[in-house]
Amino acid sequence: MMIDTEVFDQEVFAEFAPKIVEAVQAHGGRFLMRGGTTEVIEGGWTPHRIVVMEFESFERAQAFVRSTEYTSLNDLRSRCMHSSVIVVEGYDGPGS
Repeated sequence: MMIDTEVFDQEVFAEFAPKIVEAVQAHGGRFLMRGGTTEVIEGGWTPHRIVVMEFESFERAQAFVRSTEYTSLNDLRSRCMHSSVIVVEGYDGPGS
């Protein structure tokens, strides 16, 4: 799962952050990246704060975004950030 977030209210984000970490962990997910420096190599994308999470499977990630733990945070999330979220199936082939 990959998320591009633009945090506009740090105070509300400070309330949101530990709750989303708890929800991710409760669904067997883990954070691979949270923020940090980015560099656009090609294209017109202007990322803000990139978050990458890993789940056991595509289906587990889908279940997470449909879960009560995740959806119950929608209001809090919308009060502190704009975000774009995608779920991407993993790859276990050559080179992985």
